[in-house]
Amino acid sequence: MDESELLFNLFYLLLCLVIIYPPEEFQRLGFTIEQLFSWFLGEETMDFVGYHLRRTSLNLFMHSCLPFVYFLIHRLKFSVFATQEPLEHSELDPDFPMPQEAVAFKTLTWMTARRFSVLAVLAVPALIFNWHQQNWRRHPINKALSKYANTPSSYSAVASDISTEFRRPEIYKKKLNSISTVIATENWLIKTTMYNVHFAHQTNTALSVAKAETYNITHHDQNDTLQMISIIVRPMRQGVADFHIRINALEFRNLEDRLRRPIAIPSNIQFHRNVIDRFVDVFKAQVALNPVFQAEPVTEKCFACMLIDPNIKINKQCADVDRNGAPLTNEASCSNCYCRPMWCVECLARWFAARQTDVDRAIWLEQKCTCPMCRAKFCVRDVSYIRAPEQRGDVNGIPSS
Repeated sequence: MDESELLFNLFYLLLCLVIIYPPEEFQRLGFTIEQLFSWFLGEETMDFVGYHLRRTSLNLFMHSCLPFVYFLIHRLKFSVFATQEPLEHSELDPDFPMPQEAVAFKTLTWMTARRFSVLAVLAVPALIFNWHQQNWRRHPINKALSKYANTPSSYSAVASDISTEFRRPEIYKKKLNSISTVIATENWLIKTTMYNVHFAHQTNTALSVAKAETYNITHHDQNDTLQMISIIVRPMRQGVADFHIRINALEFRNLEDRLRRPIAIPSNIQFHRNVIDRFVDVFKAQVALNPVFQAEPVTEKCFACMLIDPNIKINKQCADVDRNGAPLTNEASCSNCYCRPMWCVECLARWFAARQTDVDRAIWLEQKCTCPMCRAKFCVRDVSYIRAPEQRGDVNGIPSS
């Protein structure tokens, strides 16, 4: 394989990847199959099922042509990429001789792959033509809809109901990745994929969280965490297959609010359902790094939740400087709080987050808040876990320092 052929192979592999899995930049520029052939697909809002019948068929056809186009260009010796004339009557590089068995295997593999590419270009249009007969009756999407119809031939009524619900403004629609989307209408939960669409009627569907995965990511020199959860959707209709939805944990509440059925969450799976839950964990981790405050035990419950004993105290211990080390003004500086311990760390963290703006979400931990009782200004560095003077070791699960 010479340099020009290697360059062509790498270029075509990259081209196939961006066609099958278009990145966000290509989607914004309109360089996707759906956007380039929008004149053929029509409007999704006007005919939801019909749109996806055409979309899945078009994707299958376009992707099946990629191997054939590769072999076609290679057959033409990819003259655009070539830097020298190809060798006559030989497809082997003379600088790298190969054993006879390797030559035979390479030739057989190459010929087989080329014939399969031609077969795919011929077979896929025939398959799509077969689906198209009798108003797309044999298409996998309509076969799935027929499971919900009163009679197998009345799937068009189900498709019409779905299209009507999809046009309503209160639907939930979230793009999961470049090739799949989850949609929740009044009665249906739908997942669109590259070659198919999964349907589940909410009245007879069971949903449960299968697993939660946490990833550490770095964004603009800041460490952050990302939680992804997998939801199993199990339609109760006979013959309808289960499917999975993998979404950001912060989207869980939005999806749950749009569903008519609850999502079962096993007790061993924990995740942040919204931004506040995520901030509470970060707030707790920062407070655990602060010095412990010596205080007498409090017999009352947390003033907010009335469930947990107060375990923190607002005690000014920050340096009153900004992130660049410059002194803060008196108005921007923290002040002393003389209130006795009245709050648990989770309730104070939620109070802290509720007083912040969405614009500053990335720097919430650097912001300030006021005491719920005396309105003294404080930051997260002024919050300490409490410990009785005579106690040693761990208190409330927080090691003494």
